[in-house]
Amino acid sequence: MNKDLKTKEDRVRILNHSRKKFHSEGFYKTSMDEIASELQISKKTIYKHFASKDKLLQEICSDTSCEVTSSIEKIVEGNGDVVVKFVKILNMHSNFTMNISEKWIKDLAIHAPRIKKSIDEMKHSQINRVMKRLLEQGKKEKLIENYPSPIIIIIFTSSLMSVLNPEFLINNKFSINNAFKITYEMLLNGILTKAGKKKFSTTKKLLAKEIKL
Repeated sequence: MNKDLKTKEDRVRILNHSRKKFHSEGFYKTSMDEIASELQISKKTIYKHFASKDKLLQEICSDTSCEVTSSIEKIVEGNGDVVVKFVKILNMHSNFTMNISEKWIKDLAIHAPRIKKSIDEMKHSQINRVMKRLLEQGKKEKLIENYPSPIIIIIFTSSLMSVLNPEFLINNKFSINNAFKITYEMLLNGILTKAGKKKFSTTKKLLAKEIKL
């Protein structure tokens, strides 16, 4: 195998394994020794790609943010009416957050506040950008009520950011998956027209297979 290709594959393998482990078990008490042992590689190989655990964490968060942004952009730019796009975003988020644990949420809030702040800023910007485009489409299709878009956007943004706050999730024993799903559906049903609500109900059933249980 080409040496450069092998090096790239090693990096991707370390990144993907560490992301799954950090998301399910948290990162603060996870050691590089554990990761090396589970991947059956030397710790030296990990450090060749990631100078420290902090650098590995930063790369995981950056890589994940890019992946989520790309997935959402594909949905927004793709075919289908606005309800189909809203459901696809909901399903994508469910798949992404299904295995994110309370430990990961706690660790980010306590041990990586700067990274958490960066993630929150990205989420805030993304919600604003995506909602603006979807609202324009949905109003043209008569699937979204003609409420002022700036008000809808700020309600969506503030509501989702509030329920995804680590303190709220931990204190109320919500998973990030359930908190997002419940809030998202409540907000969406508040802005959909009668035709939009009917479409939302049928589309959720049609696209349920997108959620990887």
